[in-house]
Amino acid sequence: MRPVPLWAEARLRACLLLSAGCMALAACGGAGGSVTPVSQTPAAVTPAPTPAPPAAISYDTAEYRRSTATLGSAAITAWQAGATGRGITIAFVDSGIDTGSAEFAGRISGQSRDVSGQGRTVQDISGHGTAVAGVAAAARNDSQIMGVAFEATIASFRADNGQCADGCNYTDASIAAGVDAAANAGARAINISLGGSPANSVLRNALARAAGDGAVIVLSAGNEGAANPDPLPLGALSAVGPSAVIIVGSVGDGGVISSFSNRAGSAAANFLVALGEGVRGFDHLGQAYHYSGTSFSAPAVTGAVALLAQAFPNLTATRITEILLTTADDLGEAGPDAVYGRGRLNIGRAMSPIGQTSLAGTAVPVSATSAGALGSALGTGLSGSAGLGAVPVVDSHDRLYHFALGGGLRPASAARLAGRLAAGELETAATDVSAGPFRAALTLRATGDRDRPAADAFRDGDRQVAHLGLALRGVDRRAASRNPLRETRLSLRQGTPGEAEWGLSVASGQLAREALPGSAAGGLAADDGLTPDDNMGTGGRQLAMADWRSGGLTLALAATQRRLALPRLDGLSTDSRQDQLLAAANWARGPLALTLHAADTQEDGAFLGTRLSGDYGLTGGRTQSLGGALAFGRGGFGLRLAGTRGWATPHLAANSLLRADGALAVESWSATARAPLGGGVLSLFVAQPPAVTGGGFRLANGTALGAGVTARETAREIGWSRGGFTLAAFRRDNAGNQPGLTDTGGAVTLRTRF
Repeated sequence: MRPVPLWAEARLRACLLLSAGCMALAACGGAGGSVTPVSQTPAAVTPAPTPAPPAAISYDTAEYRRSTATLGSAAITAWQAGATGRGITIAFVDSGIDTGSAEFAGRISGQSRDVSGQGRTVQDISGHGTAVAGVAAAARNDSQIMGVAFEATIASFRADNGQCADGCNYTDASIAAGVDAAANAGARAINISLGGSPANSVLRNALARAAGDGAVIVLSAGNEGAANPDPLPLGALSAVGPSAVIIVGSVGDGGVISSFSNRAGSAAANFLVALGEGVRGFDHLGQAYHYSGTSFSAPAVTGAVALLAQAFPNLTATRITEILLTTADDLGEAGPDAVYGRGRLNIGRAMSPIGQTSLAGTAVPVSATSAGALGSALGTGLSGSAGLGAVPVVDSHDRLYHFALGGGLRPASAARLAGRLAAGELETAATDVSAGPFRAALTLRATGDRDRPAADAFRDGDRQVAHLGLALRGVDRRAASRNPLRETRLSLRQGTPGEAEWGLSVASGQLAREALPGSAAGGLAADDGLTPDDNMGTGGRQLAMADWRSGGLTLALAATQRRLALPRLDGLSTDSRQDQLLAAANWARGPLALTLHAADTQEDGAFLGTRLSGDYGLTGGRTQSLGGALAFGRGGFGLRLAGTRGWATPHLAANSLLRADGALAVESWSATARAPLGGGVLSLFVAQPPAVTGGGFRLANGTALGAGVTARETAREIGWSRGGFTLAAFRRDNAGNQPGLTDTGGAVTLRTRF
């Protein structure tokens, strides 16, 4: 016979009559536990509520707060992830269960039965089996407590001999019959909160069979305060091996080993601790108690097995055992030790990814902290892509997770930039020399002083046109530290002005731009100087340009290199380089001018202003574009229409998260008009700056990711200028190509010299 001391019902009742604070012995995996009554009147029981979708459920309730074992195991993390034990069977070989308790209503397996051979029902008459099952699986019903796996199916196998006045007794044959029945019921965990002598061969073989059928064997360590667990759990570990056995000791709220708990000893590698002091529970009569003993530590681990088995159906008993042991909070000496073994059960850590996570179906590494900074041309298109909303990844245990990577991609700043309207003018100093048909010139351009933060002088002052677009340019945060010199240009020309001539120029500086024919402010036809993400800041630019002019026709070719200073973002490079080759042709006759531009741009370190963390594999890209402009001007009136279409192809590293899916379409256009008014010039400007309008990427598993913006920015600006006086105002809808974001501003500027 296997004696397991239990509290005597008659003694308990008598004790309750004497004092509500009286203590009595409890069956706790061996001698020595205790039970303290919480209330002499059973709490009211209400039916379990209809389950709501996980996102709508608040688990932090009064019922949860009084569920001490559940609180101590961090089970709420699993619940919030949708794992409650539903559909998973956990078994208890014990003194039975209260079949009429609302805490187990509808969840007691039909295979539950008496396995002692006495032909009884599974109804508990001592309370121990009910209390143990409640810790693992009591319902969420605003009554009593919530079990760790409160929706798990309970298979209860009554194995006691019915002699429970001084503690029920159990034979090895009865326990073995219960283990076999549990395995036949498909139990993923078998809880044995019993203690005593070593298991005989019948029980050892039953335990081995159950583990072979996929069950994790969870046993209480015993309550003798010994240096090693009881002989029964040690024998189970010997019979099954370390792959599917967890022995559980007890700690108090502070994480210190309970005085009564047996220590890990020789079973340290398969030993966990969980709360076993003052564990809130209830008995077979519905009476609430605070229990102490390793009997009530073990079912918390049993419930944890159910949560993992539901959340990750692919996990074997071996994997579940390993995960629970390796994710425990280390207590005592570092690593497995002879007191706490692997440490304290932590379901939250057990539910989290372990080791390297990779894209499901591939070997491509993916991190939950993957991040990026998007260029304004992409708006929120990529970050809002459905394919990045729930990226399937697996951890080192092949557990499936879904990472919401899109939330880690930060859209480009589209802050109010009205301060740019007040930008200062550039000062120009030039000298030239002629020798026959050759002419050489040196030009320096600089600001009058160093830039002020949030207001720089990157744009040429054009007092006749409020050459707006200022709202689109951004603010270089490093402006205050820059040298006021903006451009150094050396030019050489040969020929007769107005007739055939050619020229060659080289330039360096932050404002060194290709003075291509037909562009309003240098650069491509539709740029108008409004290149995307100028807030990145130009660290420096060098260019070489050659042009040929004859009559009304101009041809030009330019090569530039630009270094960018990018905003700081954790884990991302702050440096980028653009190499660009541009060709232009301009034909002008009378008031009419027609321009065509072509460009080939190579980027390193960013792509369309976008930077992503290393696992995405984005290293740069290539953009090829064509642009055109048509301008008409006469008598102070002017109209200019321009547009650019580009095809951008990303450069991606091997074995990375992203794959190219063809070229991205990038488009921009602008329309500018001016007219004389009140002795000055009225100007209107409407534009849609560069935006990705089509195309996308693919994940390494083939999932399509749309990169096109979901809303295009439209900027409208109006200005009036006369002499050094300028009025200007702008409005941007979907600023930065971000839906619903608006930006408005204006400025009054008066410039004079004295």
